[in-house]
Amino acid sequence: MVRGEVVVIRLQLDIHDPHVQGMKHAQKTRRPALVSQVMRIGPLDPLSFYAAASEWFHGQRLYWSVPDEELTFVGLGAAAKIESVEHTRFKDVTREWEQLTANAFVHAEAEVRGTGPLLLGGFSFDPHKPSSSLWKNFKAASFTLPQFLLTRIKNETYLTVNYCIDPGDTLSDTWEQLNGLKEQLIHRSMCFNLSTKDKPVAVSVREHGRQAWLNSVEQAIAQIEQGLLQKVVLARSVEVESKSAFHPEPILDRLRQSQTSSYVFSIEKGESCFVGATPERLIKKKGGHVLSTCLAGSIKRGQTLEEDLALSHALLHDPKNRIEHQIVVQMIKQALGDVCTVVDVPGEPGIYKTNQIQHLYTPVWGQAKKNVSLLNMVEALHPTPALGGYPQAEAVRRIRDLENIDRGWYAAPIGWIDYHGDGEFVVAIRSALIRHRTATLFAGCGIVEDSDPQSEYEETLIKLKPMLLALGGHCE
Repeated sequence: MVRGEVVVIRLQLDIHDPHVQGMKHAQKTRRPALVSQVMRIGPLDPLSFYAAASEWFHGQRLYWSVPDEELTFVGLGAAAKIESVEHTRFKDVTREWEQLTANAFVHAEAEVRGTGPLLLGGFSFDPHKPSSSLWKNFKAASFTLPQFLLTRIKNETYLTVNYCIDPGDTLSDTWEQLNGLKEQLIHRSMCFNLSTKDKPVAVSVREHGRQAWLNSVEQAIAQIEQGLLQKVVLARSVEVESKSAFHPEPILDRLRQSQTSSYVFSIEKGESCFVGATPERLIKKKGGHVLSTCLAGSIKRGQTLEEDLALSHALLHDPKNRIEHQIVVQMIKQALGDVCTVVDVPGEPGIYKTNQIQHLYTPVWGQAKKNVSLLNMVEALHPTPALGGYPQAEAVRRIRDLENIDRGWYAAPIGWIDYHGDGEFVVAIRSALIRHRTATLFAGCGIVEDSDPQSEYEETLIKLKPMLLALGGHCE
């Protein structure tokens, strides 16, 4: 690790200190012990913290914020990684996380949600489909326990330092290195000016396979008419090139300003970065309470308030979109019914608006059964009919046959889970994979019997717009 001219704070350790406890545990068990130190710090912009850390943690950063930035995470480095390429990936991650946190030593003045040991990451959409070189850095499941975790919850800011102590480690060396780097990160973040990082540049869009995608929609409609399935979601991709390299910092800055009703995220893996702003929650768990969200059925926003309300009314009363939405509601209700003692679903959908698009929206609440983990729920729900289709298994098989792209982590679950088993996962739509001067954007549409291929294509253009604007500010 890089250390500068900083004053290292030495802790006065005693037998109850988590660092000493962790070291003794590692020596006794001959296995690594997880130590987590949580401290409240002064006000700090999470994106400045993310940007300032590039010197030390380029390719190892994560960013996550919920709508209206009520909760924001920045993860740097890796105290531990959990990855899986197996079809048992949900169980693999759950098992390894429980083992890692079983004897965690956490020191905090007060327990605050989103602090302490916390795992950030996600899954691919379909582990059975061979991965292309585009997604080579992203495994079927990949999660990180950050070395440094910045948490801003409402108006308070906390910094968690996580590290694993090996049986032969010298405690003073480990802590001094991390503490020195912590001071540099905070100081650099307070001085960092985001406006100097990058200015918007023109981008060019390359669209391949438009007719092939329209043909695949026609094939899907024919299969639905034959009764092979009720709905299938077909995605397509476009490539965007810039005159200079893309950087996640200005993209995230534009997204958090323009997409205030969406989850904004960034996951770096080496030279690749998956970034986006998704409106779609998959599942949130807090104690025994769970919440899922059905978003399916879309229409553009209006230029005026009157036009916007008229479009909302049209969406609420459109048979094609209502059928598409109801399929999602029924599947999520059934899936949560298997893992919850109680499930509550409103009788009618509402409208969920983002800057460029509005959706039919139905929240689904539940009370989790005992011994059902958050990742059990993610596995039961993924992919919902909003991103896969219905019936689930048949729809995913059709996607493999009809789509000529590698979705990778697009439309897949990404999120976080803490050492209590609480957390939240979203569906990674409205997203792009950036690498140097190239970005690959993804958008999909739910195909049902009444779908029109050209209308579905035009809907993908609406869904691509948020990321196109965030990437370049304007298009050539």
